Amino acid sequence: MTTDNEQVRILLFDIDGTLIRAADVAFPNLPTVKSPRALSAGVRGANRLAAEDGGAGSPLPLFVPQVDTDGNERAGIRLPEVAVPLATYTGWNFRKPAIGAPDQLFPLLGSYVAFSGTKAERESAHDPRPAIDERYPTREQYLTLVQEAGARLVKDRYLLTDDLAAIVKRAGEHWDLLTRKAGTATR
Repeated sequence: MTTDNEQVRILLFDIDGTLIRAADVAFPNLPTVKSPRALSAGVRGANRLAAEDGGAGSPLPLFVPQVDTDGNERAGIRLPEVAVPLATYTGWNFRKPAIGAPDQLFPLLGSYVAFSGTKAERESAHDPRPAIDERYPTREQYLTLVQEAGARLVKDRYLLTDDLAAIVKRAGEHWDLLTRKAGTATR
């Protein structure tokens, strides 16, 4: 349960209505990625009232941006690589069990989880996210969507017109890398 002060703070930062409790984030069940649902912000310090009064020992609230079905955050300015994705991008990354503390986040390190190139590869990997060939029939259609997403950001003055060609070029290189890796022909 959140206090009135916590609700006010949430409303101040949650302009677009996408801030939710970490336990409620709709992150997809990816076989190789640990979900952020189990994260905890810790507990209140000893200088507060008893836990039953929301004091010492009571859990702190942890709010995160809600994600889309690919696991990409819905909030904020969605750059073309997120608006027309070839991967899931997160601002967090759990530590590998080999280095210890696998339930803790690795500081200042996000994640990049590429989509499968083909439906068959996706099904084999048990990945719930549609594969590249299921999303975009051709490389040209993908690049057109990237161009359109970038053009909207230029129109809204979040991106410079001079940068758009480089963004589309990089998107094409990203496509080529992932579709070659997947064993599909570059379209």
